[in-house]
Amino acid sequence: MEKVQLLIIDEHEAVRNALATRLSSTPSIEVVATVHNFSLKELDDNGPADVALYGLKSSSDSDLDTTIAVVEDLTCRGTAVIVLTSYADDIERELLLKSGAYRYLLKNINSNQLIAEILEVAEETARPVA
Repeated sequence: MEKVQLLIIDEHEAVRNALATRLSSTPSIEVVATVHNFSLKELDDNGPADVALYGLKSSSDSDLDTTIAVVEDLTCRGTAVIVLTSYADDIERELLLKSGAYRYLLKNINSNQLIAEILEVAEETARPVA
C-alpha cells in the first residue's frame, strides 16, 4: 500500500504539531498539511488527502454546523474524515457520522490505536488504481 496522505485540521498549533510528529514517524503515513481551519483553498494548495483528522473545537451548535459542512466538503472531495473530540456526545457523534465522517474518536487515543484507525479508514476508502 502507498503512503496514506493525511491532513490534520485543529485550532491549536501545538496539537497539530504533536499529531504531525506522532504520525509522521509511521512509514505508512505522510502528513501533507496541518491547518488551523479547513478551507477548500488549503486543500487545493496542498493536494488531495486520503484521510483528514478534524479536531473539534467545542460543542456549540454553530461549531457543529460548521463541522458538518467541513465533513461533507471533504467527503465530496474523496477525503475520509476522522473526527477527534475531547469528550463523547452521542448526538454529535450520530450527526457527524451521518454527514460522512468515518470515525468519531476521543482525542486521548493512544498513538498506536490512532495509527491503526487511520490505516483502517484509508484501506476502507482506498481509491481504485487506474
